[in-house]
Amino acid sequence: MTSPWLSVRLLPANRMFIRVFGVFGSLLLAMTILYGLLIIPLQRDSLLKVLYSQATTVSRSIIQASSDAMLTDDFGFVVEHNLQVLQNNKSIQSVLIVPRRGSALSIATSGWEMLPAAKAPIKPADYDVESYGIVDAPEGGARYRYITPIRFSGVSWGVMQIDFDTSDYEANINEMYRQITYISLFTLLAILPIGYFFALWLTRPIATISLAASRVASGELDTHVKIDRNDEIGDLSRSFNQMVQALAENRRQLENVNLDLEIKVTERTQELDELNRTLDQRVRDEISKRKEQEQLLIHQSRLAAMGEMIGAIAHQWRQPLNALSLVLQNIQMQYRVGQLSETSMQVMQDKAQQLILRMSQTIDEFRNFFKPSKQAETFDLAHAIQAAADILEGMLKNHNIQLDIDCPADIHLDGVPGEFSQVILNLLGNARDAVLAINQPQPRILIHAKTVGKQVCIDVEDNGVGIDESIMHKIYEPYFTTKEEGKGTGIGLYMTKMIIENNMHGLLAASNLEQGVRLRITLPISAESVTAA
Repeated sequence: MTSPWLSVRLLPANRMFIRVFGVFGSLLLAMTILYGLLIIPLQRDSLLKVLYSQATTVSRSIIQASSDAMLTDDFGFVVEHNLQVLQNNKSIQSVLIVPRRGSALSIATSGWEMLPAAKAPIKPADYDVESYGIVDAPEGGARYRYITPIRFSGVSWGVMQIDFDTSDYEANINEMYRQITYISLFTLLAILPIGYFFALWLTRPIATISLAASRVASGELDTHVKIDRNDEIGDLSRSFNQMVQALAENRRQLENVNLDLEIKVTERTQELDELNRTLDQRVRDEISKRKEQEQLLIHQSRLAAMGEMIGAIAHQWRQPLNALSLVLQNIQMQYRVGQLSETSMQVMQDKAQQLILRMSQTIDEFRNFFKPSKQAETFDLAHAIQAAADILEGMLKNHNIQLDIDCPADIHLDGVPGEFSQVILNLLGNARDAVLAINQPQPRILIHAKTVGKQVCIDVEDNGVGIDESIMHKIYEPYFTTKEEGKGTGIGLYMTKMIIENNMHGLLAASNLEQGVRLRITLPISAESVTAA
């Protein structure tokens, strides 16, 4: 049986060890290379400064010792002095003295010679500016060349060029490369083992914890690690053991919870089976209640419509009744004064018959308008809107409300004409109440219809009180009304929305205008209108 305690004696050949050791070695190598890149230029500059110091010292001594000879053109003394300098300083290969006028003097260990100034390898800038550096020698190799102007009392006499042997310089450079190589190798050999053991020290406990985590992930919650260290890794191992103990405890609790859950699921399953057995009956009961509620709403809507109709009839009959009363009073007056002739009696009788016929026609119009019919048919939109407007004509005129209808005469819809006229009647009644609620001095209602593709948009707008945006989403709910108590049933817009969206497959939307409200009805045009277009 595997022990739950993992040993820290793990093989170092793991990816983490390779990465840590690789990073350590790479950093060490990079530091060594950086050291070489930094120290080599410094050493080169130091050696060049030694050569420069030697060159300036030699040039000054030659100029000081030979200044009188140069001014008097005593080249014998100049040659003898420079040969002595070459013998005393083996690193000097040659000395070239070029005056501004006259021949140049080249002195070397092998001899000396006079050269025309034009053949001397001197540039015009050398007469005024000091220059120095490593140059290539004609016979091969390299040499250090120092060129300095020769001045006496501020007057430029010429220029001096001194070439130095660079064998010592190159030997020093090569020795420096060897020393840097030895130091780098020694550093690598000395520090790499330290890095190796450091990587082992760092990665072994981490690998132990990683292996333990893998076992815990596979479900072995009795796995623990034992790392006796007083650092962050030791704290990590102790925290890991605490976590595993917590996971084991949570597993036990989860098993208990699962057992309780299985019992509850069994109980709920039994309850669900019982519910399924009674669900059909509940659904039928709910549908029956819903139908009863809808019938009640329809009945209430009809009662409300009948109330509107009675009020409209009263307004429609008011003028004919007044006229009929005047006819009767006129008959009585003519009879009393003895002026009631057969002709005048016939005229007033005909006028009374016309008034009574008009009142009878009003009753027929209202009866046909509210005549129950569920038979869908194709009907004229303009005629349906005008029929609804005629019902409320008397009420609107009584309150001086201007009604404008803008509807093309060639639009036909599919549906129940009476239901659609009831929709328009509901919207006109709401618009009438809206303009009267704020005592609008110039009350106005507009019905505008237009075709958009295969649809028609019917807008009913008023300039009355608007709808509060906070309750805009509730205006279609049954029994919800913004009118005063006793002045609204709260089912007008609900029934309107049901007729438009459920029966006529359209849309009903409300929006506030700058002043007033717009109710927009969107309905599909009948195939007859589409074919005609």
